[in-house]
Amino acid sequence: MINRLLKIKQFMTVTLAILLLIFENVSAQESVLVYSNTSPPDNAANVYGIVPMIEELKNTIPMKLVPGSQLFDSRTALASIGGGIADAGEVISSYSRSDLKHAVILNDLMYLGRNELVVNAAATETLLLNCPNCLTDYAESNTLFLSGAAAGSYGMLCKNEVTNLTQIKGKKFRAVSASRRWVRALGGIPVSLSINDMVEGLSRGLVDCIVGPIAWLKSYPIADDVNYIYAYNIGAFSFATMVINRDKWDGLDVSQKQALWGAQSGVSARTVVRLYVAEAIKARMIAKEKGIPINNAGPDIEEFWLDFRKDETSTVNKVASDLGAKNPKEISNNFVKNIEKWEKIISSSGLSNLLNLEELNEEILYKAEVEYEALLQKNIFDKINPEDL
Repeated sequence: MINRLLKIKQFMTVTLAILLLIFENVSAQESVLVYSNTSPPDNAANVYGIVPMIEELKNTIPMKLVPGSQLFDSRTALASIGGGIADAGEVISSYSRSDLKHAVILNDLMYLGRNELVVNAAATETLLLNCPNCLTDYAESNTLFLSGAAAGSYGMLCKNEVTNLTQIKGKKFRAVSASRRWVRALGGIPVSLSINDMVEGLSRGLVDCIVGPIAWLKSYPIADDVNYIYAYNIGAFSFATMVINRDKWDGLDVSQKQALWGAQSGVSARTVVRLYVAEAIKARMIAKEKGIPINNAGPDIEEFWLDFRKDETSTVNKVASDLGAKNPKEISNNFVKNIEKWEKIISSSGLSNLLNLEELNEEILYKAEVEYEALLQKNIFDKINPEDL
């Protein structure tokens, strides 16, 4: 116990020193909200999602972006934000399963959907409006969930040849959360690597492929190690774009809370549209330039997916129950209903066509951001008073 306390003290001392260096030009009296994540500074999540929010709120809430895992990695994000190492940041619930045992259900059900616009909206609505225990998960870690996003256009980014369903068998795949079940069902071998480690893992041959959005070919430095892309566009992985330290939130005045809350639909919309839809288009362009073949899956994997997803809800409910979740069936049922609801909303809006873009079109992307933000605001964020959070 004493050794553990000493390690914690040493860790906090080092962290404090880092923060002091980062803010050496900021006076101790100035209240700065530190937002941190694992993405590089030039990643679309920061360029289009976070930086515009910081600029929008600069006269209301001074904010500072500390990107690139400078303060924490994916596995320590929740504890770091709750402990005040950063005031806010991105959290992937599958890395904090025991702490987010209710919230992670939405993450684990990623193979129920294919459209990141739908899954993000459905997961965000479920968490904020239909899952008190999900919010309690965050509260017990001294944090508050404000907004989310979702990754889509899933496939396999491979060093070694995978161009069809039969070539998956026996190969090693970097896969987390529900993708581990997906890989096993396909006959592959899932390997746990954090986002920070997966680049080296692919380069060194620790894995044959990475299971993830095709956009990662653009977002991470893996293009030189990817020789094949097997695209099936099945699954959409939800995560939290903005989780804030509870004490920091409570310290904001009413106008600051309203301003920060009002910015969340925009952060969510821009992150999904720019980080995954637009980056997927860029990734396909990179693949073409580098001569990396993109093999689009056929009806065989479509049939496999339809069969696979039949048991996903009951499987995830069982996993959640084993973690100690109180009402997994209710949470998953609400999520399924919200997926169905948002499939209709997105379909009627015309935004589904966004996923079929083959070339970058700035006008279309910008209009999509604005329209998607308005839909999120109307159907989710306008229904919550930030003063009640």
